[in-house]
Amino acid sequence: LTALLLAGESCQVFALESEPLSRPGIARVQLVAEVSAIVPGESFTLGLRLDPLPDHHTYWRGPGIVGVATRLDWTLPEGFQVGGMTWPPPMQVLMAGIVANGYEGPALLLTEITPPADLKEAEVVISARASWMSCAISCNPGIADLTLKIPVAKAGEKPPRDETIARAFAEVRESAPKPAPAGWTFVPRLAAPDRIELTTTIPGLDAAAAKTIRLFCDDMQVDSDEPQVIEMLDPEKGVVRLSLVRPEFAPKSPRVLSGVLHCPAG
Repeated sequence: LTALLLAGESCQVFALESEPLSRPGIARVQLVAEVSAIVPGESFTLGLRLDPLPDHHTYWRGPGIVGVATRLDWTLPEGFQVGGMTWPPPMQVLMAGIVANGYEGPALLLTEITPPADLKEAEVVISARASWMSCAISCNPGIADLTLKIPVAKAGEKPPRDETIARAFAEVRESAPKPAPAGWTFVPRLAAPDRIELTTTIPGLDAAAAKTIRLFCDDMQVDSDEPQVIEMLDPEKGVVRLSLVRPEFAPKSPRVLSGVLHCPAG
């Protein structure tokens, strides 16, 4: 990701970028777009680029028992609509020896925005307040106000785009966790006030791969710093049970369990 974005800085670019800013723990924070102009009624994507300093990390939407998720609060022209954020898959990060969910190195978070079809202005201003936490031995909370002035093309036009930024955006979209296939099942059970059992059926999963599974929880119900115990119940059908420790601040009577299941072994 860093190579893709930095490569674009040394060649001709058509993309729009906000002024790059730095903050404690963050070498660069910036809004970037792959297009040179927006078209009335056609959705476009903006990316929040966060480059932490060496040995620092930022946090995923479900940071775990420490850390704060990155956030964007948008100020958009009238009639514009904003979608949810697309997050790259999380990884385990360490904050003072405590395991959390986040990103080591650069992160690119995507948001789709749709302008109104009757947009008449020649240029629009889009602003966002970004907030995050960048941590190493200590943590640095950060805030930055970012602004883009974006030209408006005529309906039906195809403004040029920056292929380097477009590839970086495509990389994030491809890597983002997908919904589980129809043949997979997930059955969570509150086994005790401090423990959830998650029984999953993943056809074709072998025992060796099952041992590498990890649930990245995004609704504060799993202690990110505690081991996740994995038991293969039915190797033929791919039935696995995860025993997950709940933190003290987890909701007392949860109705759902939300997160991303990751199997690095395939």
